[in-house]
Amino acid sequence: MPSTPTRALTYAAAQAARVAFYGAHYLAARMIAREIFSHIEKPSHPLPSLASTLAAMRDLFVQDWKNVEAGLYPAPVNIASAFRLALGSARFLVDAPRVVARNKRDAHAEVRALAKGLPSYYQQNFHFQTDGYLSDRSARLYDFQVEALFAGTADAMRRRVWVPIARFLDSTHARNPVLLDIGAGTGGFLSFAKSVRPSLRAIALDLSEPYLARAKRTLQSYDDVQFIAAPAEAMPLRDKSVNAAISIFLFHELPPKVRVEAAGEIARVLKPGGIFVLAETVQYGDAPDFDGLLDVFPSLVHEPYYDSYVKTDLDALFAAAGLKRIATDIAYLTKITVFEKSRRPRAS
Repeated sequence: MPSTPTRALTYAAAQAARVAFYGAHYLAARMIAREIFSHIEKPSHPLPSLASTLAAMRDLFVQDWKNVEAGLYPAPVNIASAFRLALGSARFLVDAPRVVARNKRDAHAEVRALAKGLPSYYQQNFHFQTDGYLSDRSARLYDFQVEALFAGTADAMRRRVWVPIARFLDSTHARNPVLLDIGAGTGGFLSFAKSVRPSLRAIALDLSEPYLARAKRTLQSYDDVQFIAAPAEAMPLRDKSVNAAISIFLFHELPPKVRVEAAGEIARVLKPGGIFVLAETVQYGDAPDFDGLLDVFPSLVHEPYYDSYVKTDLDALFAAAGLKRIATDIAYLTKITVFEKSRRPRAS
């Protein structure tokens, strides 16, 4: 095995290349959408400087490497995986003008025909993306789009979600613990989790059949992953049936009333002493340098429930369902909040 300095340099070089590659695609998309950017209303807060942005990225990667050194997960240097994802470059660049055109004509309801039978809030093109979340084409584009949006930092932010899960699994006495991924999408996080801990039983829950189909392909080498097409606010799972649950960038796409229902469902399916890890956009005041981004983001993309989310009192939301916050971690533009379900029954 290479020495630690060599491994650290390899990691740093890989992340620098990743940021350069996806950052270039972000800039290309921004050039295509330059007319939209030019019409943004002046934000209430200052936009972040390049220096503060790069400093926050640096801090993200420094902590990521510390987690590797602590043995929480292997060094994320997988050339084959990175190459497969990079192959989406052409699809991304071809699709970007379609997204911009949809934004210009405010076409956020093109998926109604594809979304029959699904909740009304889901029947729209979030981010003005092609086919919303409701086609295989969208599923093939999604992971690249997310990495480009975050200039190559998305995977590092998601890896931070594993930290509280790993510590919980190491401390629990449960036999065959189950991890539930709510809004599992194309299965990226569960694929990472299973690569770190192959014996972990997992449930991938998502409303999108095409995204779940892609998740099944991503996780096809594991036979202990269950796939469920269902909403977070009505999960077809037994009470107290999972040890840990996560949700990554889902709650800001739920209407306020549905968030309340989803929080209740999470508390219902968690076993006493279980944890829920919420990975979401930072909220106002979490990373003050980035408050200006929170001002402008909803006007750049179709995110009808984003503004209400970034002002939501998360402690109150989940406390009402019986979950108590026990930890918070800011990972660049992501806030990771850990909630615990009490081992004692709630008073009636």
